[in-house]
Amino acid sequence: MGFKAKEAGDTTGTIQFNFDGEVQGSCHIVIQDGKLEAKKGTAKDASMTINSPFELWMDIMTGKADGQQMFMEKKYTVDGDFNLLLRMNQLFGNE
Repeated sequence: MGFKAKEAGDTTGTIQFNFDGEVQGSCHIVIQDGKLEAKKGTAKDASMTINSPFELWMDIMTGKADGQQMFMEKKYTVDGDFNLLLRMNQLFGNE
């Protein structure tokens, strides 16, 4: 899984991840100017926040689980700019 800089275009935003389960913690990524920067901890002004069990999010990111299906089943929650969530497959994956 990688960041697709070409697909990001002029996308800007900060995605906050809050994980629970066996692995707990927070991190966030900042997308700006076709680049991605990952940071530990909580973002001051996140565009979107994803609250998920860590293991589930890793399964989604590696294709073992369908992110849309897991969202519909309320296995994780999203707050903020839902458009960023809809673009995740476009922004991340194998090129």
